[in-house]
Amino acid sequence: MVRITNLTALSVIAIGFGVPVALVYFSVYHQFNWIAATILGFVALVVAAGLGIIGMAIGSEELPETVSSADTEKLNLLRAHQRATLEELDEITAVLKQIRDILKTAGQ
Repeated sequence: MVRITNLTALSVIAIGFGVPVALVYFSVYHQFNWIAATILGFVALVVAAGLGIIGMAIGSEELPETVSSADTEKLNLLRAHQRATLEELDEITAVLKQIRDILKTAGQ
């Protein structure tokens, strides 16, 4: 099922409809160059179509609604591994600071 978000739909409508209407208005009432208006209107329609296609592609990606217990267990194991790694890195940092201090005192 293709899903398009409200923000994507709003931007596609604003660019695909609003820009050409504004260009026609400025061409008729403010003597804006009609050739430039045509080119800009075509570009606006292409950009709106591209945004719509990208929005539908991103909106069609469905996230899993429920997480299984196996996935939760894997996530908890990964978190525990990350915590252990960070603790080891903290210990390594402390040892390296001690080595640095010793080398500074020996160098003086």
